[in-house]
Amino acid sequence: MSVRRFRIAMSERCYRFKADALSSHAPREPGVYEFVAFDARMNPRVLFVGVASDRGVRRTLDDHWNDRAAPGRTALFRAASDVYFDYVAVTDAADADELKDIAGALIAKHKPEFNSGPLPSSGRHAAVEVEEAD
Repeated sequence: MSVRRFRIAMSERCYRFKADALSSHAPREPGVYEFVAFDARMNPRVLFVGVASDRGVRRTLDDHWNDRAAPGRTALFRAASDVYFDYVAVTDAADADELKDIAGALIAKHKPEFNSGPLPSSGRHAAVEVEEAD
């Protein structure tokens, strides 16, 4: 197994986590997404990193909104009064299974409070690095 470096770019901006934003801004394709809160100085705090590898990000975010997936809307809004979502808009991942590697690397980097347990991984690479484009 080898070290794999993924190049990613997040979406052009974070979107407020609310029902009508999901249908207009969340991608229908599989992907990696984050729930983010901002402090008074607009510094981001990643609350959760998730991966929708077998279904679209939009459907997965809808499950969080309707408390069918953890963390649900109730828990997220207990942690922060304003919650936003962001997603990986561009990646050089070879397939949907490698999205797990990207999610695992982002979890290791940000250490979100709602992620626990083993890091997601495709199991293909000895180590994973993520390089985020500005």
